[in-house]
Amino acid sequence: MKSWIIMVHVCWALVLAACAPTSRTYEKTVTRSVAAEPTSQLYRAARRLGDPGDGRSGVRLVSDGEQALVIRLLMAAAAEQAIDAQYYLLHDDPTGHLFAASLLRAADRGVRVRLLLDDMDTSGYDAMTAALDLHENIEIRLFNPFWRDQSLLIAGLTDFKRINRRMHNKSMTADNTFTIVGGRNIGAEYFLAREEMNYADLDVLATGPVVRQVSDSFDTYWNSEFAVPAAVVIDEHQGFSLNEARDRLNDLVDEARDTPYGNALRRSAQETFAGNALSVDWVQARLYADPPSKAAGADDPEQILASQLLPYFETAKNEVNIISAYFVPRSKGVAWMSELENRGVDIKVVTNSLASNDVAPVYAHYAKKRRALLRAGVELYELRPDAYQVQQRGINWAQSRSGLHSKAFTIDDRYVFVGSFNWDPRSVNINTEMGILIDSPDLAVRTMGALDEALPAYTYNVTLEEAGKLVWTTRQQDGTVLRYDAEPTGSAWDHIVSGVLAILPIGSQL
Repeated sequence: MKSWIIMVHVCWALVLAACAPTSRTYEKTVTRSVAAEPTSQLYRAARRLGDPGDGRSGVRLVSDGEQALVIRLLMAAAAEQAIDAQYYLLHDDPTGHLFAASLLRAADRGVRVRLLLDDMDTSGYDAMTAALDLHENIEIRLFNPFWRDQSLLIAGLTDFKRINRRMHNKSMTADNTFTIVGGRNIGAEYFLAREEMNYADLDVLATGPVVRQVSDSFDTYWNSEFAVPAAVVIDEHQGFSLNEARDRLNDLVDEARDTPYGNALRRSAQETFAGNALSVDWVQARLYADPPSKAAGADDPEQILASQLLPYFETAKNEVNIISAYFVPRSKGVAWMSELENRGVDIKVVTNSLASNDVAPVYAHYAKKRRALLRAGVELYELRPDAYQVQQRGINWAQSRSGLHSKAFTIDDRYVFVGSFNWDPRSVNINTEMGILIDSPDLAVRTMGALDEALPAYTYNVTLEEAGKLVWTTRQQDGTVLRYDAEPTGSAWDHIVSGVLAILPIGSQL
């Protein structure tokens, strides 16, 4: 090797060594969730819903985006003791402003607020984060943070293994009495509030013993080494005082309220919670979650969420139905599903089409396994990007493109799982995830009945003809069945990009 090449390598090694992550020391208090208070209004509300007190939890599936935001805002408004919220994304948009303001108002009433955010997308609003964190009743921690004194380029070069692992969990718990867990981040597209594109998503509102499990999981994450106080990561002198932040949020909330979407939220609140309109099913329910140590890549493979759920699939007898926004089975996944099919378990998968998917590499690496899945006997359905326009859902239904963001599955006519877990390598091996498994034949039958009713009009059923040709079929509102001999969504450029991405060896990171 020439001497100048050796010198380049040596210099580059020295640069990386100088920029390598150093040990950071800081103080952090250990805090835990509070016990539910029998005199609180939320506890009394749970009792009115018919809590049998026999170990079952009350659950309600929440598919409507407007209702999902209303529930979070009303939980914050009713809280008297504590709110614990854990999210992958909290957007700087009207829904994020409404959510943040609801937490601030609760804190002003004396409610303890603990907000744990993955640091993937928080730096853009560091000033507001730092200001809210000054409140005596609010503490914000950032999971697996990007240190602000280090560029993203350097972090990627020297600390990729750590920053590649993100906290994808999503939950909000009030007074340790009600919790909402599922696929939604805090952002307009998750609550039917965007004009361009909205997501079909799913949460589960729960009360009863499973809430305690969610709180215990939150405490584990909150007190882990990966949850760093925001004040350690962000310079507190960001230009906002707490009072200025409060005034700014109030102005933003006023703007959000004075919109058609604000009116839609008020209508949803009246329809969902007026009188005795809210109801739940009392069922056996259990939280499953990755340990926070998964963020270090050093966890026991048997402890990760995918391994915890595997026994339920091993005992499946009749059918498995999977709804996954990001579905990347890879060769091992195809083989596993083939084994299930071979022993008589019918598998149905609902995922995104090319035009409804917002992550092109994910679609590309799913599509390359499509024929293998169909040959194994798996049924495939891809969301139509005009599904919301067909359904006339939300205030923006006439122009909004639809995307699937739900993460759920059912097993036989018994189990329903709702959470943050996608069927892809990232959820299995890299990010942390959580979800609630419901053991209820009645709810499983109702859930799949609703899905089967919706599939013909809102998805493309992908099938394989004898010659190996893929065919897409869907049903019009008038009942007419349309057939396509080529992918019916996406531009020519989208198809070219998808083909190129499918070749790249990036499947393990998707």
